[in-house]
Amino acid sequence: MDLEGELRKSISEDELEKLIKEKIKSFYGLLTREAAVRLIAKERGMLKEEEKSYQLTDIPKGERKIRFTAKIKKIWPVAAYSSGKKSRVLEMDDKTATKPLILWNEDVDLVKGLRVGDEIAVRGAYERSGELHLGYSGTMEVVNKAQFSDLSNLNEGDSVHLRGVISGIEGHDKFVRNGRTIPGFSFLISDGKSERRCVIFEGLDRANKIELSDETIVEGATVKNGNIEIDESTRLLVRRLKDMLIGQIKKLECNREKLLVEIGNREIILDRENALKFFSVEVAEDISLSTVTDLKKELLLNTKVAIKEKDGQIQ
Repeated sequence: MDLEGELRKSISEDELEKLIKEKIKSFYGLLTREAAVRLIAKERGMLKEEEKSYQLTDIPKGERKIRFTAKIKKIWPVAAYSSGKKSRVLEMDDKTATKPLILWNEDVDLVKGLRVGDEIAVRGAYERSGELHLGYSGTMEVVNKAQFSDLSNLNEGDSVHLRGVISGIEGHDKFVRNGRTIPGFSFLISDGKSERRCVIFEGLDRANKIELSDETIVEGATVKNGNIEIDESTRLLVRRLKDMLIGQIKKLECNREKLLVEIGNREIILDRENALKFFSVEVAEDISLSTVTDLKKELLLNTKVAIKEKDGQIQ
């Protein structure tokens, strides 16, 4: 870019020469004309800082406009301050280093939908005192979504991300952790094939939200002594499944615009409207339900489903 030419579009040549001489003088004559022009252009907003891509280990101190890609190792709870500000820390890892990425105020909500193990691309971050901060116009984008851990294949020390159903509640008790006996709350989680014990050690008030048969997601827990330990940095998400019908589809039969569905050990009868909701389709009035059933039957039989149903109504 011809910076001198661009500057002359907004100021006269004489004024530009004056500004250049003043800028060189302010640096005791140790500044080249080209550098002086560049500084003047920057002060006038004509030069934007270029965003640079780094591995975490290579980010210089005080660097701004940082771009990097890393996995989320931990998601910490929101911290609130007396000033009214709030922050949240994501522990980021890209195999070269582990660094905290701090989100401020409204940006703490960017975590919704993210999970431990997600690989995200971060733009517009800056470094300060060994920490990374998401800038005012910074962005985060998931480039590789984390998979759920297999309950039957967990190793000691693993950081895990689990999804399942609460199959048992053992309650409050004393547990040995790091050589000390401390209070905790334990429950069992099942994915339909395997079952493991989870123990809440920090944030015990979360135990009040748990009920048998709830669907739960446990993010960022650690496998220790055969148990899944839940601490303050672990996210525990719960969904009530009392009104949900969960199991394998064993039968689909249509009779006069009524659909008989057998899921697990339960049979339900759905009218046309709710049958179409069950099939997740919209069809013209002149297409019979039996035709839709014939088309869907082979695809759905013996598959597992979880639907919210009450008195023959799909919700």
